[in-house]
Parts: sequence; structure tokens; C-alpha cells
Amino acid sequence: MPPASPLTGIALACMAVVLFALLDASSRFVAVAIPVLVALWVRFLMQTCMTLVLLKRDTGSWLPHPQNLPWQIARACAYVLSSSLSFVSLRYINVGEFTAIAMIAPVVVSVLAIVVLHERLPMLRWLLLGIALSGAVLIIQPGSMDFRWVMLLPLAQVAANVFYLLITAHLARYDAPLTTHLYTGLVGLLTISALLPWTWQPFSAPWPMWMALAGGALAASVGHLLLAHAYRFAPSTVLMPYLYGQVAMAVLLGWLFFGDIPDLPSSIGIAMIVASGISGALLSWWQAHRLARK
Repeated sequence: MPPASPLTGIALACMAVVLFALLDASSRFVAVAIPVLVALWVRFLMQTCMTLVLLKRDTGSWLPHPQNLPWQIARACAYVLSSSLSFVSLRYINVGEFTAIAMIAPVVVSVLAIVVLHERLPMLRWLLLGIALSGAVLIIQPGSMDFRWVMLLPLAQVAANVFYLLITAHLARYDAPLTTHLYTGLVGLLTISALLPWTWQPFSAPWPMWMALAGGALAASVGHLLLAHAYRFAPSTVLMPYLYGQVAMAVLLGWLFFGDIPDLPSSIGIAMIVASGISGALLSWWQAHRLARK
């Protein structure tokens, strides 16, 4: 375990946030021409190859044996589903709005963690979750004339991502970050490879889209590795407020590359989700600090 250095963890988390925002922007760019499964196959191939090289360099082994293979497979399946829903969602919703809704997942995880541990859940936690969900409703605007049922896809992505995050926290007690990263990519690659022959349809995409797809795959692989290592230097209560910087980055990239400017209800919804997430993280930090002083 490396020596305690919260600033190192914060720096790694901030770099991961930038890469995740670039991933979402690239996904929206390529989603109009490249099928979901092809994009995911490229992403998982790059993640698997990169992780194999790092493992060989650091451990001398190409394929380490995980201590909890069933949970590794479950995590990979949750990640495949979450990634698929993300890719499809970005066809119908702006990058900033999608990222804001996706950031509900850590709030839900923090609530579920307390429920699973059978601890008393403070009313403030429920209030923050309600604020975050209300913000998502403002972004999706189910009562508006422009509403389509596909606008609910980001909420389905949140549900899949919640399972992914919970399993990730569970596996952190058994396997090293690189091992988990490898098996997520490998299981995802094998799953998509098995599905591709049955769903393949001819398509054409210009070379800039292939470049964006490769760049997004690299951003996803490096970003998840950076975040995994960030948790080795600082707890989630310290890192979470910085992770919400991804929303600001996504809004900026959406404006720069696609001319997306959230309307007033969406802007209010984004602000509600970000405020809820940061408040929840600060509340967790304060509770942990108070317990440590007793």
C-alpha cells in the first residue's frame, strides 16, 4: 500500500475526470455512424491489450488468477451493459446532460451502502437523493413535447452503473486493480466477439470517426486505471467532489464540439445533481472525520 498522499489521489481523479468527459464526447461523435457493438469491441480490445502489457511488465504474468472469478464476470457484464446504454443514450441526449444524470450513481451507491450495512440512514441522505433524482427529471423533462421514451436510457445506465460500482467496491478486497481491469476488458471482449457475428450489418464510417473511437477507447482504459489507483491514495469521500468536475468538462466539450447549450430546466437539473453529489461527499467526509476523533 503506498504512503498516504491525498493530493496524489486527487490529481489522479482529476485526470480521470478529463478522460471520461473526452470518452463521452467521442462516443456521441461516433454513435451516428458506428454500431454500438463494434464501438464496444474496439474499446474492450484496447483495454485488454493495454492491461496485458502492464501486467506482464509489473508482475511477469500475462493472466493472473483472480480470487473471485464469479464477481469479476458479474462486474464485466454490468460494465458491458452500462457502456452499451451510455453509447446509445448519447445519440439522443447532450453530453453534459447525460453526464449529469450518470453522476446520480455515486449518490445512489452511498445510500445503498448504508442500507446494506443496516445502518440508520439520515434524512439528509434521502433529501440529497431526492434532489438528484429531481434534477434528472428536469433534464429529461417527461412532460415536454420533445420527450421520447429513449430519454429514460440514461436512468437505465445509472442502474447498471450502480451494480458496477458496488461490485467494484466488493472486488477491491480480493484483487489488484490491474487484475480487475483485465478481466473486465477480457470478459467484455469475449462477450461482444460472440455477439458480433449474429448482429453484424455493413456500415461505413470516415477515418475521423475511427480516430475518435480509438481515442475514446484509450481514454476509457486509462481513465478507469487512474481512478482505481486514485482510490489507493485517498478515500472516496475525499475524491467524490472532484469527480463531479466531469459534469463541467462534459458541458464545455459539448458546447465546443457540438454546440450544445443546455436550456434553463436542464441547467437547473445539472446544478441540482452536482450540488447533491458534492454535498453527499462532504457529509460522508464530515461523518468519517467525527468518528475518527472519537
